[in-house]
Amino acid sequence: MNGTPLPGLEGTNPLGFLAALGVQVAFADEDEQPRLWWSDDVTPHAVVDEAFNADRITTRTLEAFGQWKGSSAVNPERCDGSSMPRGDELKLIPRDIRAYLHHSGGRGRSGDLATALVAEGSLDNQGVAKPSDFYFTAGQQKFLDTARKILNAVVREDVEMGLEGPWRYESEAPSLGWDVTDDRVYALRANNPSPEKKLTNPGPEALALLGLSLHPVFAGRGRTETQGCSGSWKSGWYSWPLWRRPASRWAVKSLLAHGYDHPAASDRDRWYRAWGISTILRAPIRRSDQGGYGTFGPPEVVW
Repeated sequence: MNGTPLPGLEGTNPLGFLAALGVQVAFADEDEQPRLWWSDDVTPHAVVDEAFNADRITTRTLEAFGQWKGSSAVNPERCDGSSMPRGDELKLIPRDIRAYLHHSGGRGRSGDLATALVAEGSLDNQGVAKPSDFYFTAGQQKFLDTARKILNAVVREDVEMGLEGPWRYESEAPSLGWDVTDDRVYALRANNPSPEKKLTNPGPEALALLGLSLHPVFAGRGRTETQGCSGSWKSGWYSWPLWRRPASRWAVKSLLAHGYDHPAASDRDRWYRAWGISTILRAPIRRSDQGGYGTFGPPEVVW
């Protein structure tokens, strides 16, 4: 099937997968929206409808980034306009969780990001919001501050390079930590790399932030449940599907909700094939003992 290949967005890297979802989210309010699917190469990459070339995608996503960086979801504040204590960390007290979700909802597509970050009634042991499993920042790195810096830093060349690849890792913009190359297994070096400034790709990072909005969170038993994630906070998993048939944004939302690793389902082979799913991937979520910074480990094929 003809389409526009996006070779920079590899389906085996959580960052590439989330960024591909972000392409669809960027067009969510447009009359014409791209369908998304994955190539059958050794390393599958994203493909969208032929009418959506890289130039068109880049132009639209930059517009979306401009809208999102000024949104209530990325700039938490109370209904009276005052700031929320520890808002950038998403460590919100119950009444601020309600205000954050209320103030963000109905204010453009970015409102979906708020419901992908915190859930009313889901608190940690300190009585503040327990955020999404995709919350990989810690210490001096605050999630929403990092998100704003990425959205402010990204330029056209970053998006073009992210879509077309290969990724060059030339920016000093911060990272949300979703690139699988952040894992230590991928960083074996002859010398200690810790004194070096970590370089990133703000184009895919910004797109992935949009893609995160398709992963809502819910108040579960003793923790916040994140769509597609399982296990514990300290040692969890993210699983995601790749599919070969063109899927609209609404179809993709359904695939994300149902196409994840659930080995107890006896009919999953029949379900997955009927839905056009070709592969289910799973990557471990690891958090450091010091600080709690998160990374994705190397993914594996589980179906």
